[in-house]
Amino acid sequence: MNGLLSTTNNPAFNLATEEYLLRHSDKDVFFLYTNSPSIIVGKHQNTLAEINYRYVNENNIPVYRRLSGGGTVYHDNNNLNFCFIQTGKKGELVNFAKYSEPILLALKSLGINATFGKRHDIQIEGKKVSGNASHVYKNRVMHHGTLLFSSDLHVLNKSLKNNPLIIKDKAVKSVRSEVTNISNYLEASFAYEKFVQSIFKALLSYYQHSSTLLLTSDEIDKIRTISEEKYNTWEWNYGYSPNFELNQRYKLKNGVRINSHIKVEKGLITECNIKSSNQTFENLITEIQKLVLHVQHDKKTLKDILFLTIGKNQSTQIISQLIDGFFS
Repeated sequence: MNGLLSTTNNPAFNLATEEYLLRHSDKDVFFLYTNSPSIIVGKHQNTLAEINYRYVNENNIPVYRRLSGGGTVYHDNNNLNFCFIQTGKKGELVNFAKYSEPILLALKSLGINATFGKRHDIQIEGKKVSGNASHVYKNRVMHHGTLLFSSDLHVLNKSLKNNPLIIKDKAVKSVRSEVTNISNYLEASFAYEKFVQSIFKALLSYYQHSSTLLLTSDEIDKIRTISEEKYNTWEWNYGYSPNFELNQRYKLKNGVRINSHIKVEKGLITECNIKSSNQTFENLITEIQKLVLHVQHDKKTLKDILFLTIGKNQSTQIISQLIDGFFS
C-alpha cells in the first residue's frame, strides 16, 4: 500500500480523488488530504437537517456530500483527513478496527494515548478526535476519517447545529459527540504541517515496502471531471437528500405570523402550504405556493424565479422572508 499526499485543499477535488482511486484504479493506497473550511455530509443524509443553514450561508461555508455513509463532519485547514483504499475479499472488506490501528500507532508515536471508541471513532480521554466511515465498491473498500488537529471548534459546533423537530424524513441522523483537538496534547510549538508529515511517515513505515505515490496528468484530468460533474453540483450535495417535509412557524419583520409546510422529493418542492395571520398577503401567498412547485429547493433559485415572475416591488421583502422560512 503506497501513500498519496494531496497538494490541494479543494474539497470537491479531494472527494473526487477518493472516488477515482476506489472505482477507477486497482491501486492499494492510503491518501492524506486537508480541505479548506467545508461541511461534508454522509451519502444517505438530509443535508438541510444536518447543518445550521443560516450560519453556513452567512459564513460562506460550502457543503459537499461524500461517497460513504455515516455522519456529517466539519473540515478546515487544521483537520487532517485520512483514507485507505484496498482490494480484499467480499464479506471482509469493512473493518473499522483494522484501519484505525495504523492511525492509533501513528498518534502513539507522537506520545498521544488515543483509543478506539465504541462508535468506531478515535478518542483521547473519552473525547472524539476522529470520525470514521467506509464504502464498498465491488471487491474494494474505502475507509476514511478525520483527525482534528487544531480545528476551530466554535465554527464546527455552530455549523453542525440541527433541529430534527421541524424536519420529517427517514435520513440517517448524525450522533453528536464531545470533541477535542489533538494539538491540546502536544507541545504548543508543534505545527500542523509537522503533524501531517509525521502521520504520513508513520503510515509509510506501517505498510512495509510502501512508497510515495504521485498522480499522473491523465489521472488528475479524470479526477477533475468527476469533481465538476458530481461533487461541485447542487444535485449531488443537496438534491440527493432523501425526501422530507419541513414545517416552520415564524414571524415576518412586520409581525405577521406564518405557518409553512413544504414537501421535497428528489430535491424539488412537490407540496407547499403557507398560512398567514394577515389576509392582506393572501393573493401573494397563493401565487407563491403555485410558483414554487417542482422548483429546486434552493434559496437563490426560488428567489430568482419569484422576483422574475412577481417582480421586485413592495413585496420583495415579504417574498424573501417567506422563502427564508423554507429552510431550517
